[in-house]
Amino acid sequence: MASFDGKGAFVALVAEEIASGINCALRYWLGRIELEVIDRSLTPHERLQAIEQILAEYKMRELDSIVDNGPAADSRRGDWWWPGNKPS
Repeated sequence: MASFDGKGAFVALVAEEIASGINCALRYWLGRIELEVIDRSLTPHERLQAIEQILAEYKMRELDSIVDNGPAADSRRGDWWWPGNKPS
């Protein structure tokens, strides 16, 4: 573990880790939505349905994380929003 110059450095490190996790989650969910938006094999209606399905999955996972004591519980299981995980 790195040495710290005080509480301010520790807080900055924690904030950076949190921001990194949020950025990773945003890239994952928005990337999935973008793939549906640019899929020319789908009709506009099918695109909207696909996006609504992704949003429903996001909301379900968010609800699950609250029930399971937060995102940390999910990340320990390895099945939250990390890229590469297939939706269950």
